[in-house]
Amino acid sequence: MVVIAARLPSAAGPGPRCDDGGVRSILGKVANFLANVWGIVKFVGSCLLSPITIPLVAWRAAVNFSLAKSRVAAFCHQIEALDAGVSPSPPYDRLGRIDAGDDVFISSDLHRCFRGRRDWLGVQDVKELYVALLDHYDRQGAHLVENGDIEDFWMVGGSPYGQAYDLIRGVLYFIPGRGGLELRRALFGRHLQRIVENNLLSYLRIARRFAPAGRYHRVVGNHDDVFLDPVLSTELARHLGGVEPTDWVVLARPDGSAAAVITHGHQTDGWNAPGRSGLGNFATWVGNTVSDVPGLEAPESVPRRSLTLDLLAGRLRNHLLTVSDTFGTNTGYDSLDEERLFDAIGGASDSGPWLIFGHTHLPVFQPLSRTGVPWYRYANSGSGIWNGMITGIEWDGATQTPRVVAWLWADQEDTAGFTEGNVVAERNGRPVARIVLETDTGGRHLRAPARRGVSSPG
Repeated sequence: MVVIAARLPSAAGPGPRCDDGGVRSILGKVANFLANVWGIVKFVGSCLLSPITIPLVAWRAAVNFSLAKSRVAAFCHQIEALDAGVSPSPPYDRLGRIDAGDDVFISSDLHRCFRGRRDWLGVQDVKELYVALLDHYDRQGAHLVENGDIEDFWMVGGSPYGQAYDLIRGVLYFIPGRGGLELRRALFGRHLQRIVENNLLSYLRIARRFAPAGRYHRVVGNHDDVFLDPVLSTELARHLGGVEPTDWVVLARPDGSAAAVITHGHQTDGWNAPGRSGLGNFATWVGNTVSDVPGLEAPESVPRRSLTLDLLAGRLRNHLLTVSDTFGTNTGYDSLDEERLFDAIGGASDSGPWLIFGHTHLPVFQPLSRTGVPWYRYANSGSGIWNGMITGIEWDGATQTPRVVAWLWADQEDTAGFTEGNVVAERNGRPVARIVLETDTGGRHLRAPARRGVSSPG
């Protein structure tokens, strides 16, 4: 029996209760008020400590990025090992395999969270959209790979529970030894339960349809790096029909070589690499703290509707990311140096396995380097938190090639020019469109095929 199936509400309905709606309303307002006060207190405290924390963060970022650069070669060796059919070196050596002749859908960066302002899937109106695409790929008999940052354990605040989680998590990190470890495991296990309850339909689809058929695969990212702990990895498997997360998924040919390697992509990120993700976690905390102050908005908040339209119209660049050679980040808050990986792997060569990432939140396909040469065998799935849209990658088993797709509601006037003729499903009475994104001439932009006079840059 799937564990989460037993957690559905009783069919008998609620029993008798007192008329306590007024009391609950008052308590809810008090809780929200206290949560806002705590958010402001954190923000003020952060500002007061900034003369100390900013130099420390800059120093740590420089150290971390220096280490990240040294790990690029090791990452390349791991890809070579996977291509040769050999398991990668530990400690990040958990490996899943799929026949490269099978069809696969790859999603990433869903950032499933608890109820409140941090429930990005709900805020962006894509929670039911994801259920619709799961139903579609299940009917197709495709495999599903959720490629990291699926549950989010870094985001805090946004609700009374989110503030309490933040406070308790902070305290528990200072408790040493076995006792502290067990308390953190208990906290993260309960946090996972809240996330599952807030996204129950998706978990039920996975646990009842994909997992029993051997068609579900899961990769660990940085925002869900608690699953590097085998105890918590097993706890996640209880919600996913017994499937435990891995560090890599290989789309393997009959001879054992890799047609594609799927991984989250944070291994060489100076702010978010496994085992050195404290800076990324802290940056997320700062962003959440700023967002909890009335009238302020953090730079890393969810994409606005205008970015959805920009992507579809081909106004976002299909290029590799670069970062500061000292601090490992850039003005767009990116922290993965794709250019460095391109140079190390030899991305200009049209040979070797496809490399499929998430992590950056930006869908790309054979993106251009700064020299204008494309990385021929690289694609990125983007994310599931666009406003009214989810991007991902389909692997075509027949041709053994990937393509970037966008899923979006087809009842929105501002995207009607793109969704017309692309409706493939419906969910709760709303039409759902699937669009294959393509590169323009020269590969400079990724875009939807234009319709009804919608133009993209030349």
